[in-house]
Amino acid sequence: MKFYKSISIGILIIMGVLGIFSCSSELDIKPTAELENEYFETEIRIQEGIGACYAAMANMYGPLLGDGGGIHEILLLPGDDITHQDAGRAATEAFSGLNSSNGQVNTLWTRLYQMIYRCNFILEKIEEEEVKKAYETAGLFEINQGEILFLRSWCFYRLWDFFRKAPLQDKRIRTISEAILPPSEGFQMLDKAIEDLELAATLLPEENYWPSSTERGRAFNESAYGLLVKCYTLRARYNNASPDDYQKAISAFEKINTRELVHFADNFDFQYENNAESLFEFQASHATEEDNAWLDNNFGGGAGQMGAMYHYNTSHWGNYMSGIYGPTQKLMNAFEEEDPRKEYTFANYTTNVYGDVTVPADPWNKFDNQQLMKYVTPGRCWFEKGWGISSTNNTRLIRYADIKLLAAEAYLQTGAQGEALREINDIRERARRSTTDGSTSTYPADLTSVSMQNIMDERFLELAAEEGIRWTDLRSWHAAGFIDLSTWTAKDFGYNYDEKNFELEIPKHLLFPIPQGEMNTNPLMAAAGNNPGYE
Repeated sequence: MKFYKSISIGILIIMGVLGIFSCSSELDIKPTAELENEYFETEIRIQEGIGACYAAMANMYGPLLGDGGGIHEILLLPGDDITHQDAGRAATEAFSGLNSSNGQVNTLWTRLYQMIYRCNFILEKIEEEEVKKAYETAGLFEINQGEILFLRSWCFYRLWDFFRKAPLQDKRIRTISEAILPPSEGFQMLDKAIEDLELAATLLPEENYWPSSTERGRAFNESAYGLLVKCYTLRARYNNASPDDYQKAISAFEKINTRELVHFADNFDFQYENNAESLFEFQASHATEEDNAWLDNNFGGGAGQMGAMYHYNTSHWGNYMSGIYGPTQKLMNAFEEEDPRKEYTFANYTTNVYGDVTVPADPWNKFDNQQLMKYVTPGRCWFEKGWGISSTNNTRLIRYADIKLLAAEAYLQTGAQGEALREINDIRERARRSTTDGSTSTYPADLTSVSMQNIMDERFLELAAEEGIRWTDLRSWHAAGFIDLSTWTAKDFGYNYDEKNFELEIPKHLLFPIPQGEMNTNPLMAAAGNNPGYE
């Protein structure tokens, strides 16, 4: 069972200040909800609080059709691997009209800070002496600290990458004045993520500490090392390709000893979740019979959506919020025809709602007849029975192949070409073994030497259409001087429509705007101004 399949205290976490209120002794009425200072009386209750922090990810990756949808558009469309079936997503694909009032920008910002707040609340709560006394399992207090530091660092990493000057909120907010925080500066937020991850890696257990029958998906020490590789590599790119940061990424990578590459398609198959390649996943699930994707997902009572949304890849009616996403011509042209990864990335047939391989697949007539296949390949996907909207197939957020290719970059940039070549050829060799019939393909062949271009090309193929990777790569490679996005045309970005609609401005669009709601309510942010180029 996935750890946070059933979480009941989300409302408590969001309204952590509930504990400052009290009931009059004159009222002989029992409170309708438990107070904060009464809830965390047992170890099990504490673990439910930890689970609520993990469960906040459902507010990002779930369908949430009645609450503006998830954050898929802003994580998928910018870049050159994914496009949209119409030109109506111009702000996040062509950068036309992207501004601080953009709904997707606001959603990403809000959901990340909601998760941070839950983490800050729990970090403070478990430090209280009365709560500490509730622990019965030796070492679990420190492990819980490591889990929450890891989850919060994941949010800090995202905020720094996309917004840069987002306020660094690392303490529980109890008053309105405490919510008025200044913008972070320079590498401050990314540095905080790194600092916390270095500690988390020492607190978290090995993966086999968690019973697979009840605790699947909880962070372990190598989860923190994997995210450290991502953070150090990102900092290296923005820090003039810093050899020191690249070396720190290598040090974190070399502490990952239990992960291995599996069949490529198994990384997107509900039957192989939390496999040997996984370092961290959103643990998607759904109700036994039916979820209601139109209800607010704050886990109050039985309402809400705990699954993942992948119908942006399909023509299922439930994707009316997002429309249909597909591969760019640039991505389709990049694959060698015999590369086994190709058919698991896009293919010329539709998936039915439940991924049933016995149901004949109709031809796909969009995007030059190619449909995105990751997470919706027939026989490898599983949607809930009622509406068929919510998928129980985990979103793989950190997988070993991503980390190995980042390590290849770090090795190359520190002069260790042999190690860099080994890492990229490991990925290519795994690709050759990922055929449907168990044979070994001739393609892609091993490289005999490695360049930065080779690594960038391999990341394009291996990680295509995986949320939040490609646009991060492109922007940070630009910062490092490996590419020059100011010379890229609409065609370079795989934009399928009138080039006159493509309005990328460098450096403006290298960051998203700070949401207008934050600018309106936080005078310190307003005084500092929005990100460059945005009003």
